[in-house]
Amino acid sequence: MDKKENDKDLNQQVSKMDDAIKGDRRKEKQAALQQALDQDWPAIQKHLIEEGAKEATEESGEERDPYEPYWTTDSGGTRTLQASPDAWWLKDFDRNEVLMELPGFVILNTKPWHVSSVCISYAEAYGIRDLSDCDDCFTEDHILAHIERFPEGQFAAQRISGPSAGNCVGMATTMRTSRPPSAPILPWMEAIGDLRLSAHEPEGDWLYGVEVAVHPMYQRHGIGAGLYKARFNMARGLNLRGWYAIGMLMGYKHYAEKMHVRDYGEKVIAGEIKDQTVTMQINRGFRPVRVVTNYVDEPAAGGAGVLIVWENPEFSAVERL
Repeated sequence: MDKKENDKDLNQQVSKMDDAIKGDRRKEKQAALQQALDQDWPAIQKHLIEEGAKEATEESGEERDPYEPYWTTDSGGTRTLQASPDAWWLKDFDRNEVLMELPGFVILNTKPWHVSSVCISYAEAYGIRDLSDCDDCFTEDHILAHIERFPEGQFAAQRISGPSAGNCVGMATTMRTSRPPSAPILPWMEAIGDLRLSAHEPEGDWLYGVEVAVHPMYQRHGIGAGLYKARFNMARGLNLRGWYAIGMLMGYKHYAEKMHVRDYGEKVIAGEIKDQTVTMQINRGFRPVRVVTNYVDEPAAGGAGVLIVWENPEFSAVERL
């Protein structure tokens, strides 16, 4: 489809969407509005921004960047700053980079322009006010280092419609390692090297799950599932042997006065207790192996987790030679 046809389609969709917003209850109008909110908002907003810039250029005779704010002055001498609230993210947003689509959200590899809102979601998920005051929390500088080391292994869930469009609402961090899950499990910080993932091995044949977090306001929207699916797809695409992590036993806080964390973990593995984190990971396709104590300083989990492993059924040793 050429640009002229695409612009025509977008104009028609905008017209239907406007009718729905004004109260038109016909199915095609409502469907157009839902399609815009779920999927097409970036394309529609880009189109509107660029059309607005074209009109402004025709009026003033000065060509300008559609995504840069500009000043206008009326006949009374009042100056007004003109800018689209979505321009800050649409300028860098590329639909071709989207890994997965969810209603109103997309999942893609984390970009430098995502980093600030990625950190906000990460902090909110853990109830941390200031990441710089946390000794084992990722800051913006750390996330940028992750992108530089292993760009395809960093993931962000971004909202693409609504008042907070452009902001990230979830994140996942991974690295590659040649250390198999059968080796002794190292404490979290030792396993990743440092907060910049210095232990990442570019040729490692296992994926190591470092972190995943979803903003509390956006949980139960399929974002966590999408972040897991994107990482499974990436591991297949890179022909890795598999993916392993330590699923933190976050439900232990409800049983801390009744049993030791190791006993709690064994019951979770056996399916006798459902843990909010580990049971979910098992249901995603991981195989629970054993309880790992003294893994990371997480009081809610008693510092413990379960070694969870996923073996890539499509792995080919020949291709890695």
